[in-house]
Amino acid sequence: MKNPALVVLLCAACTLILDGFDIQAAGFATPALVADLGVERAALGPALAASLVGMAIGAAGIGALGDRWGRRNSLILSTALFGAATLLAATATSVMTLALWRLITGIGLGGALTTATALIAEFAPSRYRSLAIGGIQVGVPVGGMTGAALAAELMPVHGWRSVFLVGGALPLLAAAVMYFVLPESPRFLAVRTQSAPKETIFSPQLRWDTAIVSLAFLTNMYAVYAFFSWAPLVLTSLGFELVTAVRGLFVFNLAGICGVIAISWLLSRLGSRRPLAVAAFAGAATLAALAWFAASSLSQGSAADGLPTLMSGIAVAGIAINAVQVGLYALAAHVFPTQCRTSGVGFSLGAGRTGGIVAALGGGALLTLSGAAGFFGWIAAALLIACVAILLVRRQIAARESYFAARASASGA
Repeated sequence: MKNPALVVLLCAACTLILDGFDIQAAGFATPALVADLGVERAALGPALAASLVGMAIGAAGIGALGDRWGRRNSLILSTALFGAATLLAATATSVMTLALWRLITGIGLGGALTTATALIAEFAPSRYRSLAIGGIQVGVPVGGMTGAALAAELMPVHGWRSVFLVGGALPLLAAAVMYFVLPESPRFLAVRTQSAPKETIFSPQLRWDTAIVSLAFLTNMYAVYAFFSWAPLVLTSLGFELVTAVRGLFVFNLAGICGVIAISWLLSRLGSRRPLAVAAFAGAATLAALAWFAASSLSQGSAADGLPTLMSGIAVAGIAINAVQVGLYALAAHVFPTQCRTSGVGFSLGAGRTGGIVAALGGGALLTLSGAAGFFGWIAAALLIACVAILLVRRQIAARESYFAARASASGA
């Protein structure tokens, strides 16, 4: 059973795909919720933000438990928790009860992502670790796309509650399957039997990287959630139709999958410092260009003629931002040793979620105050900070010597 391929399959198929479904479940149901609960769209804000708050709590809290209880137990607990809470969200009759269940759902989602990352890092051979971590992260957007397709089929016939019923039942089934077949991390078991002093994320050897990796997560996740939450509104403010605006977000996500695949390959060969720093800088430059495009379009009165340029910029931003995000998961799993890996990854992700919360809750005010150009400009600034933070991390993933030896041999021939 202790087969890395099996663990990857279980973590991706049984956890992170379902994680991606449940992260966006409330978003799928928003139009129907507004009608059924008899509220304005803005009134759903607390319910939509609650899952982000929960994810910050779950990443840090369940992450710390993972270093005590083990990766296996924590992953099963997290999956069962977000499954049960999503199932109970189907019973909500008000925004506040929905927000409560989404908060608990977020706690489970944050814990699942943290412990799955640590588990993969400890099962995968070091040379394939970045590829494995990148591979499972693809499960989140795949789950989101799968959920959107299911919601489109379910809601017209069975209503919005059916989305939460399916989104809750599947993780509970997955947790039951994992209870019987998912092995514990052998590295965790080996470390637990040692009597040496336990290294913590705030020990002198790690506290610098703990702070810097957390800063990188915070600034890049600000960029991620700024796009997720506000991109359609930003594009409609430039004069584009709603269909075009939504298509822009689709382009961002689709390009992001390409970025995830590319960065996973690059990290396994070139190490982490250069690929991640280049990706963050490329994202910052692209967002600066989008800010200029937005300012120019508003001064000219129309942005319609620049649609291909806009979509190309959004695609490059999607590649860069998602590449940095997934690369940071691999970097965090490398920075923190087995003794405190889930605590470290969880703390960093928890800090990152605060950036997501700020983007989700404050993006509208930022757009009102500074317009589309200022909105893109602030994301560019956040990515530039992420680039600097990445360069300042001490414990980088090393480049493969065999890769550079092969390149030198080829050039010498």
